[in-house]
Amino acid sequence: MKDHIMALISLLYVSEGRLNPDTVEADVGAIVARAVRYNPAHGLTGALLFTGVHFAQLLEGSSRDVDTLMLAICDDDRHANVVVVDRQNLDARRFPDWSMAYFGPSQFVSRHVLRLLSDPPPAERRRAARRLAELLHAFATD
Repeated sequence: MKDHIMALISLLYVSEGRLNPDTVEADVGAIVARAVRYNPAHGLTGALLFTGVHFAQLLEGSSRDVDTLMLAICDDDRHANVVVVDRQNLDARRFPDWSMAYFGPSQFVSRHVLRLLSDPPPAERRRAARRLAELLHAFATD
């Protein structure tokens, strides 16, 4: 990866999971396994969290690669109400060693995701998105 040449972005989204309760662990495992295969080949890094009901994912990479993946996520029947809550330029990756760090289920983080899905005012959205990104980073470095 040539991060010093390409402009990096970070994108944080939240969504409602549309998973079969009988196969939820296998379904999330399949999502993570696909990300671990797909992401390195496309210069993507990041972290995924599943609360048992909602997904939160932070993606890092080139704008083109992140946007291509987001189109696929929005078309994925396992996600509903996909909301991009933060998008920003990066100087350096926060998850350089993770093609996809995965954490879940976490009820503690669930309230942070729900706050972002409630369509808060812009300043509160920025604070909540920043806090969720910090939590994902903390989980990945523990």
